Amino acid sequence: MKSPGLDVSELKVGAIINTSSGGCDADSEAEMLDIFKKASVTNCKIWSRESDKIEQAFAEAAAYTPKVLVVLGGDGTIRTAAEACAGTGIYLLPLAGGTLNMLSRALYGDVSWQDALKSTLAAPSIKALSAGRTGDELFFVAAIVGAPGLWMEARESLRERDIRNAVGKSAVAFQTMFDTKIRYSISSEPSGEAEVLAITCPLVSEEMSDAEQAFEAAAIDIENATQLLGLATAAAFGKWRDNESVTLTKTRHVTVQSTKDIPLFLDGERVSVGEKAEISFVSDAVNVVVPQPNHV
Repeated sequence: MKSPGLDVSELKVGAIINTSSGGCDADSEAEMLDIFKKASVTNCKIWSRESDKIEQAFAEAAAYTPKVLVVLGGDGTIRTAAEACAGTGIYLLPLAGGTLNMLSRALYGDVSWQDALKSTLAAPSIKALSAGRTGDELFFVAAIVGAPGLWMEARESLRERDIRNAVGKSAVAFQTMFDTKIRYSISSEPSGEAEVLAITCPLVSEEMSDAEQAFEAAAIDIENATQLLGLATAAAFGKWRDNESVTLTKTRHVTVQSTKDIPLFLDGERVSVGEKAEISFVSDAVNVVVPQPNHV
């Protein structure tokens, strides 16, 4: 839910910029400071670091104790920030600085990070996000379980123009996709098998409201590589409703397992879970700063 009337200019603001991300660089700090200044945000501090020093930036930002944490980086940096803000009372403002930018695009649309920051500071409000959890890891958009998620890594390499890496990852994905069956159990539903299981949060579900307290789980059987690639592309944003190979279920808990290590992607980032994972719904996991309605 959103609550209007937040005045960011009266709050202590911290900002972390991952300069190794594809959508920002060494000049981004000056751009951000200019946007802050024009929005009368003066009580702020920025840490611009490359990815190998981003953990230090998070530690220094935590010691600074901001009320609002702005993060400009890729999906991994933003998911780390969201996990750090969960349960702390810190408001997160995640800006798209990578390639997929799943959470940022879901919140602000497909706009530049500069425009997202400007529109949010012009009319800010707070939105409580639900999430999914597996082990110590959280996700806020979608989890993709199974070999089809490997296609996302290939796509990201293509976007970064790393053709050799993209070809190699595509070959691995193609070789693995029919060789890894996922066994799943969704709440009280009978268990089953599928090539891929996608678990979508209410934030991006086409049928559920943001306030709904459940995932939308989709078990997908794939007949050919073309069909798989199309679903892997759409999976993270919940666009699979019209496909005959998809079975949808609302649930708060999912168990997945396989005879091999399960490829698992949380908000576009691969995590290691071994051969079994428990995925649970988390209500009001983190508060994010978004524009009030009609200001996106």
